[in-house]
Amino acid sequence: MFGAFSDVPAYPLVLPIFWGSMAIFLLVVVRHVKVWAKAASIPPRAGVDVPRRLGGLVRYAIIQTRMYRESSVGLMHLGLFLGSIILLIGNMNFVTWGLFEAVVAWPLDGLFWHLLLGVQNVVAIAALLGAAYAFYRRLVVRPTRLTLSRMSLLTLVFITLVVGTETIAQIFESVARGGLTGAWLANGLAGLFTGMDPQTAINIYAAFFWAHMLVLSVFLVYIPFNKHFHVYASFVNIWLRKLEPRGQLPNMDLESENASFGIRTLADFSWKDMLDGFTCTECGRCQQACPAFNTGKPLNPKMLIMNIRREATAAEAGLPLIPNSPGVVATYGLDDSLKPAALARPVIDNIISYDAVWDCLTCGACVEACPVSIEHVDKIVGIRRNLVLEDSKFPAELTAAFRGMESVSNPWGQPPAARLDWTKGLPFTVQTVADVKAAGLLEALEVLYWVGCAAAFDDRNKKVARAVATCLEAAGVSFAVLGQEEACTGDPARRMGNEYVFQMLATANVATLNKYGMAEKTIVTACPHCFNSLGNEYPQFGGNYSVKHHSQFLAELVAKGRLKLGSNGLPQRTITYHDSCYLARYNGVIAEPRKIIGAIPGLEFTEMDKHGRQSFCCGAGGGRMWMEEARGERVNGARTLQVLDTKADLVATACPFCMVMLRDGLTDAGHGPDTANPVTAQDISELLAASLAPIADRNVPEGRRLSVV
Repeated sequence: MFGAFSDVPAYPLVLPIFWGSMAIFLLVVVRHVKVWAKAASIPPRAGVDVPRRLGGLVRYAIIQTRMYRESSVGLMHLGLFLGSIILLIGNMNFVTWGLFEAVVAWPLDGLFWHLLLGVQNVVAIAALLGAAYAFYRRLVVRPTRLTLSRMSLLTLVFITLVVGTETIAQIFESVARGGLTGAWLANGLAGLFTGMDPQTAINIYAAFFWAHMLVLSVFLVYIPFNKHFHVYASFVNIWLRKLEPRGQLPNMDLESENASFGIRTLADFSWKDMLDGFTCTECGRCQQACPAFNTGKPLNPKMLIMNIRREATAAEAGLPLIPNSPGVVATYGLDDSLKPAALARPVIDNIISYDAVWDCLTCGACVEACPVSIEHVDKIVGIRRNLVLEDSKFPAELTAAFRGMESVSNPWGQPPAARLDWTKGLPFTVQTVADVKAAGLLEALEVLYWVGCAAAFDDRNKKVARAVATCLEAAGVSFAVLGQEEACTGDPARRMGNEYVFQMLATANVATLNKYGMAEKTIVTACPHCFNSLGNEYPQFGGNYSVKHHSQFLAELVAKGRLKLGSNGLPQRTITYHDSCYLARYNGVIAEPRKIIGAIPGLEFTEMDKHGRQSFCCGAGGGRMWMEEARGERVNGARTLQVLDTKADLVATACPFCMVMLRDGLTDAGHGPDTANPVTAQDISELLAASLAPIADRNVPEGRRLSVV
């Protein structure tokens, strides 16, 4: 924030230089927007839930909370950010001939302006220290997740020169004016030059001022062509971020005559997808979090986003810088419209490989890690939708799962008549909702237990279904199941790109649930994938239900005293807990499973390094449950090693897919049930059921159970 304009020789020349650079900056941004405008549209977001969007802008764009997972990097970025913003105010004041100062100085007798003057040098030093640390990381530490390029180094050089020249200019301005500039740090450093001839100080000030303005002007022209554009795009991207539940994929109108099934070309991406590309900071946090990338698969979520930006930029090649310029059109035969071929390049092999598309686990780790709200998973599922619905091109292993969901409503391909086989051997009767309704007891029904396909048909997970039912019965909860009327929620189909099968299953399930009035009841399920679909995606089809994961509901029963635990509990063992992606990361259910574990006597809990929202996927999400891993290390093997690092005797799960993957991983790692050092995988409901108090001690309230027989 410079002082007297009269101290700068040829000051009026600043205006055409700076504003000319700003004009080029804006014209290049317009070229970007012209490409985005040709992309697919999405429902309006800007004016939807403004308070929440404003809160996110403060949290993610200004305070930058996601940066502090690495504290040193967070502080570095904050210094660069604050330096850029506050020093930009000073520059804008100078090139508007004091307009900013006139506006800001009016309230509270100039208090705000004096505060800005007081902190400008502090943030300048913070920005220089941040740039120095950034150089150190890129040239010495060289983290593998970063994209190390000349462009990134040149950007840091520009930042250093812009901030450094302004700071030095301010010091000598203070020398020339006797320390009266208002910038206290510059005033203090000016004392080092006591006795300098004022005219000499003015000349040095002017030299560094011009160096600053020239570097700044060149940097302005350079910014929209490189990743540093994210400084501006991130504010827009965070404001326009997806506010729907993260586990809700975009809906498709399969009946529309002009329906575009998924993403085949650059033009099929939405304008928000394009904006994501230009918002990418190339920090690599997404690839660092991605379980597929970390186990040697070709999928790299960072490269997916960077390639979208590259292809979008390439599509601008036919656009002149100045739209409708007669000279440009006459000389080069160009117009300011995009050629169809510019947006028609196929996504596969230009933006992402076919194998990488199917390596995605849809676990959402990339989205959780991204500091600027980029949405990777929706893009990959969009590409899968096109491959499945238009080209019928997908891994051969998925054929049986698709056929099973379409013909018998479950990916295991089992007959609906087998859906109640898990109840065999229970010492009590599990009622169906149909029987409860026929007996006129539907009003007394407290809970619908949504069993899910895995617990109904997978032998290992049938034990989980029995454990959940046992806990509900022990607590005196009046519950029932759909039995043969229950169908797969369609989660695997939707994540694998088969939107047609998903919508077929979803609409049928919504009709069944609404028929029995389940919108007025609580639905409890032990499957996070069912939990996510029922709660977050079924509202797209008119199904609005109160859905609870069994960890939430069982934790409530324990807290209310409805579920009594025995004093002896289980044998003393060390336990760790694996967070399911669709439970913790997508839906924020983290504390409840741990509350259940903490309530069970005899268990000593130890946490894995990757837990909660930063959990590492088991390897079954996104349809990978039905696909073999032909590339790299097995994801469940990598997660199993993380389990074994805790030295726990037992790993608790709250997801049937995780149960299967961890059980297999422990067996493959030599820690199966018949080995010398077994590590057991059990669902939290199994642990709870095993520690229930004797029947005589439970004090179950009368009238809780349903009696249909």
